[in-house]
Amino acid sequence: MFAGKTLYRVGKALLLQKFFGVSTPLSVTFLTTHICNFDCDTCDIKKFPGKDIETARFLEMIDQVAQAGAIRISFTGGGEPLLRRDLGELIGRAKKRKLIVSLVTNGYFIDKKLDDLKQLDLLLVSYDSSKKLPGDQPSPLGKVLQNAMLAKESGIPVVLQSVLTRDTCLNLESFFDISHRHGFVLSLQPLASWYQGGIIPDSQTPSVEEMRTAIDRILLEKKMHNNILNSVKYLKTVHDKWLQPNSKGKCYAGILYATVTQDGILSPCNPFISNGENKISALEEPFQKAFRRLTSPTCQGCLWNCHLELNQMFSFDTETLFNLILFSRNRIVYRKGKKHLPELT
Repeated sequence: MFAGKTLYRVGKALLLQKFFGVSTPLSVTFLTTHICNFDCDTCDIKKFPGKDIETARFLEMIDQVAQAGAIRISFTGGGEPLLRRDLGELIGRAKKRKLIVSLVTNGYFIDKKLDDLKQLDLLLVSYDSSKKLPGDQPSPLGKVLQNAMLAKESGIPVVLQSVLTRDTCLNLESFFDISHRHGFVLSLQPLASWYQGGIIPDSQTPSVEEMRTAIDRILLEKKMHNNILNSVKYLKTVHDKWLQPNSKGKCYAGILYATVTQDGILSPCNPFISNGENKISALEEPFQKAFRRLTSPTCQGCLWNCHLELNQMFSFDTETLFNLILFSRNRIVYRKGKKHLPELT
């Protein structure tokens, strides 16, 4: 998944940007659909209904993203990607174009889409107590975990991804226990709104003390068991900057990566998606041309792991790169044979 050739392409893109002002979309995230079968308290996506990109145009855009120099694309939330009937076709086109392909899912329909998902380089399954079905239906977490195990047993690289709500921060041990029992790599994402101006319930927001205590425990877990995908640098940034502006470091949003919304609007990054004017549509012109009209967001920074880890990688941070190389070689996994790991029954 990650090799010297990738580093070469990143370096080339950085030089083109620095000396010639040419931006290259190395990583592109697609918010795949507006539709979702969950009704989570921490997600405001249902406030922004719209029309999804049609299959033919989506396939064309994947081709254009690859031609523009992309290394990786991600099909992610903002709706549940597995609800798109053409998902297998989209993944297949991306793989045909030799892109690294990841997908983020709530996990509920993995068993229905297993053959399509076998094409992926990485499957991230959302798993935490904020995940809810509409109404008074029982918690979906049992089925989600069962489906994640099914995907893993089918040879798909699976990561369990949890949002650091207050409840998650206070109950990390149960999350770690699942990793130990079933051999899952874990990824942690601080609580954040999908859109600027979105509201997160105060009851779900960890205090600074709760977050710092949680991050200290996550860092210890990573040191002991090597089962946490996030880099140490990223975790320390969350520890120090939770509920504060985080403008430190170079941001490459709109320069080396971007996000495409469900209806084809191009944005520098997920948290900067706007419903205001001055929209750039990736449907009305070739992707590369639209991308080069993007500008970097002027903001106070964020703690989104998908963005900060990319910023660290594109800045050639050695710890981040080493962490990524280890994971890409499948070495960041729980191994029962390690003597320092306790036996769990």
